[in-house]
Amino acid sequence: MKNFFLATCFAAGVSIAPVAMAGPGDGSYSKAMMTRATTLTRALAQHIPFNEAQYLAVKQLHLDMLTERRDLEILLNGASAAERDSRLAMAQMRYENGLADLLRPQQLLAYQALRTNFTAHRLK
Repeated sequence: MKNFFLATCFAAGVSIAPVAMAGPGDGSYSKAMMTRATTLTRALAQHIPFNEAQYLAVKQLHLDMLTERRDLEILLNGASAAERDSRLAMAQMRYENGLADLLRPQQLLAYQALRTNFTAHRLK
């Protein structure tokens, strides 16, 4: 199950397609983005028990992360691979820091263990 969550995160980050949304900064999200953020949050909540406030904050963090990745994909279209990698790494770091700020120490340890045990690809 932990592989499902991380595979979902990876797939969401890699396959985000630009979707029609209302104006930037108005707080509205497309149905696809809301569904993706809910899926990511639920998958994480299966491994790390959240209280309701944390659940909502983590969902918002996922929405922010998905929005930022979509915007970077558009902004960096045609940019060098090094620049894309650098900007995406910074976005990932902001996500990780935001999540670390939301989690209690025991939850953070569980998240780090989940990430450590994740294998994106199985070699055959």
